[in-house]
Amino acid sequence: MSNVRPSSQSGFSLVETVAAMGILALAAIPLLQVTTDANRNAASLETRLLARTVAENELARAMASRTVLDAGIATGQVDQMGRTFVWTRTTSPAQIGQLQNYRVDVRPDNSEQVLASLISLKYIPANLPGDVAPQGQSEGSGG
Repeated sequence: MSNVRPSSQSGFSLVETVAAMGILALAAIPLLQVTTDANRNAASLETRLLARTVAENELARAMASRTVLDAGIATGQVDQMGRTFVWTRTTSPAQIGQLQNYRVDVRPDNSEQVLASLISLKYIPANLPGDVAPQGQSEGSGG
């Protein structure tokens, strides 16, 4: 049996190891930045998606209403997955036989930046009962 001793030339030297770790660290910095940016973008996208959901819900409420909504601005707050959003619905004046315009803007509770904005039109039929007709108009009155 031969008794072989390891030579002093086998393996990596300390300088080579430190140099390799430095190169690896330099390569990892952009990777960490990309990961951080992706996480930030995902959080922003989630917030915008929740704001759009709030806008869709409020617009659906306005469209499904059996009464003609008063013209003007209405606001409210809603929680969506633990986040508070403020919605603002702007309603145009309505005439029987015409379209009523709804616009819903949604922003975070602590910001003025609008994250979602939806617009829709609703037809106001001529055969509305008197209790749901626009103010100043009754069933059968033209205009």
